[in-house]
Amino acid sequence: MPTQGLNQSERERNVANMLATLRIEKLEPSDTLKPALQAYVDGQKTTFDLLNEVKAKYSALQRGFLPIHQNNLNT
Repeated sequence: MPTQGLNQSERERNVANMLATLRIEKLEPSDTLKPALQAYVDGQKTTFDLLNEVKAKYSALQRGFLPIHQNNLNT
């Protein structure tokens, strides 16, 4: 769903503010979120789209569908 209402520089500023907030907390966006943020800046996704993607990811985790990554292995 394309974004409407904000221009690209406003979306860039929104993402920059969000990234600054994460840095204050010593956090950074996941590698899977970075392309989605760029799609938002480019006007290809809305904040509603991003929120739904995050909700879907964490709902799956709560249901027990934990993706296997090398750093999750206890070997």
